[in-house]
Amino acid sequence: MYSHRVVVKAPSIPVLVVLTALMSLGMHTVLPAIPVIAHDFGAQLSTIQLTVPLYMGAVAIAQLVYGPLSDRFGRKPPLLVGLCIFFAGSLICALAPTTPVLLVGRIVQGAGACVGMVLGRAMVRDVYSGDRAVTVLAYVAMAMMAIPGLAPIVGGVMVPTLGWRSVFFGCAIAVSGLLVVAWRLNETHHNRTTLPNAGAMLMDFGHLIRLREFTAPVLALALPNCGFWAFISISPALLNQQLHIPPQEFGFYFLPLPIAYFVGSFLSTRVAPRLGGQRTALLGTSVSTIVASILLTLTLTTKLSALALFLPIAVMNAMIAMTIPSLQLRALSADTRLVGSAAGLMGFAQMACGALATLLISRLYDGTALPAAAIMVTASASAVGLLLYARKRA
Repeated sequence: MYSHRVVVKAPSIPVLVVLTALMSLGMHTVLPAIPVIAHDFGAQLSTIQLTVPLYMGAVAIAQLVYGPLSDRFGRKPPLLVGLCIFFAGSLICALAPTTPVLLVGRIVQGAGACVGMVLGRAMVRDVYSGDRAVTVLAYVAMAMMAIPGLAPIVGGVMVPTLGWRSVFFGCAIAVSGLLVVAWRLNETHHNRTTLPNAGAMLMDFGHLIRLREFTAPVLALALPNCGFWAFISISPALLNQQLHIPPQEFGFYFLPLPIAYFVGSFLSTRVAPRLGGQRTALLGTSVSTIVASILLTLTLTTKLSALALFLPIAVMNAMIAMTIPSLQLRALSADTRLVGSAAGLMGFAQMACGALATLLISRLYDGTALPAAAIMVTASASAVGLLLYARKRA
């Protein structure tokens, strides 16, 4: 049974930003450290690169747990548990004596990192609706992308001066402060369901998957991310081995990506109310496909510079950002009884696709950007086809 709607005080946008940015913090601060960790442990670079897909895989799977639990217990208790898990994983990584322990720590860290992302989205849907929800999601996305831009810079400075372990100690310190903030948050979800068994939770997921209103926007969100994460996974090796750029400078080459994301998120607040979510998504994915095709052509015909590599990725990032808020709102609104489950399953799809892309690129990587560019074209074109099909069936 569902109780009557309770009016709750919305968490501040800065708090929502920090919560949803936690996953990116754990991901991007580590990127400049990957070559250094491989050298320190005497491990193959490809082995240490597994810290990316393992982290993302844990992020993907754990969201399937946090979402349904938040529908039954409220958003706050699972949030606090997840932040504690992230803290524990960060310490395991910081103190890891061997590569296997580091990989285990990254799994634990990822299992906690996603809690802010999935429950932050759910909290937005709890307290906002309509155009206001789209705007809040856009501004949250716009602000949280400062982390991928700043984190590699911070990591690039910390690694050569304090060592790679300082990155993980820094994550532990950051989440300690976030735990204090989260403890003071108001609960936003009061129309709770009864706690089912695992089979019933799977039935909820199955119900959502059968809803075209949920599946179409989720896949349209997940597919373009495949190419982006494939590029992110190999970018440290490209910068260091092919372009001979030292780790402390990595962050400056990543800086255009969050700037582009800001632009795309801002465009979303202007374009989506006029064109509608479906047309906005179709526009963004179509431009992404064209830009990815240009990048693929460049990799086949010329020797890429850092500018020729990162500029197309920045444009694609802007287009992805422009589509995200409307598609997220559509997916979260498919069944208002299961907002947490929808947020978890949506996040799982995005991260699972990203993790699979990073695993694939780790096998296909040949020292060039060609495999990543091919994945980008395929994924973006598939999203365009899906959106055209969904529009025809609507």
